[in-house]
Amino acid sequence: MKYKTIFVDAPMAKAKGTWGMSFDEPNGDQLARDIQAVILENVMEGFELMQSLPVTSSSTISGAYAYSFTSGVILIFKQQNP
Repeated sequence: MKYKTIFVDAPMAKAKGTWGMSFDEPNGDQLARDIQAVILENVMEGFELMQSLPVTSSSTISGAYAYSFTSGVILIFKQQNP
């Protein structure tokens, strides 16, 4: 049985924050399209999606404002029986 693990990086976009600060946040629409493309590509190659895991990261702005965000998704596929 063959397994395949793929990391799908979340594309980032500038977001306006409070008090004039801005920070990057994931572009959810593009991330969803990227995940769908990876899944469809692997299904066509004979794999099925077994599990998906979000990968979160954190950052601070000016050393004071902490936030976390999804930086990507790990997809685990299993080769289907022929």
